[in-house]
Amino acid sequence: QGSKQLLNNYPVYITSKQWDEAVNSSKKDGRRLLRYLIRFVFTTDELKYSCGLGKRKRSVQSGETGPERRPLDPVKVTCLREFIRMHCTSNPDWWMPSEEQINKVFSDAVGHARQGRAVGTFLHNGSSYYEGTEHPGSQDEVFNRGMQDGSGD
Repeated sequence: QGSKQLLNNYPVYITSKQWDEAVNSSKKDGRRLLRYLIRFVFTTDELKYSCGLGKRKRSVQSGETGPERRPLDPVKVTCLREFIRMHCTSNPDWWMPSEEQINKVFSDAVGHARQGRAVGTFLHNGSSYYEGTEHPGSQDEVFNRGMQDGSGD
């Protein structure tokens, strides 16, 4: 299966099949396209054990044990950013995400990987972004039950 190099000067490849899936599923939205590409370019573990783009400073006293999280591979990140911009520029009918939106797609991908959900499994019917992760009301029920029996802090 042929690999497609996203940008000439970056060693980042996806298969032609992945590219077709990404483009066909993205409905001309640069954010969706980026979401798919992140999923193809980074492994779940890479996402899960990273600190995303490394933008937020974490305090040392946060008591977090475990391996120090490293930012996502900057080469891949830059490549995907550039690629999305280039793709949306050369295809004007595509929606070009802003810098903040691009960053958010990356951090959401990391968050989803940490929660053990495959990034993108919630995209299929194209409605809300957090498809299937929030059951309306379930959070409140649990919370209220805890309050009523007096065990809540």
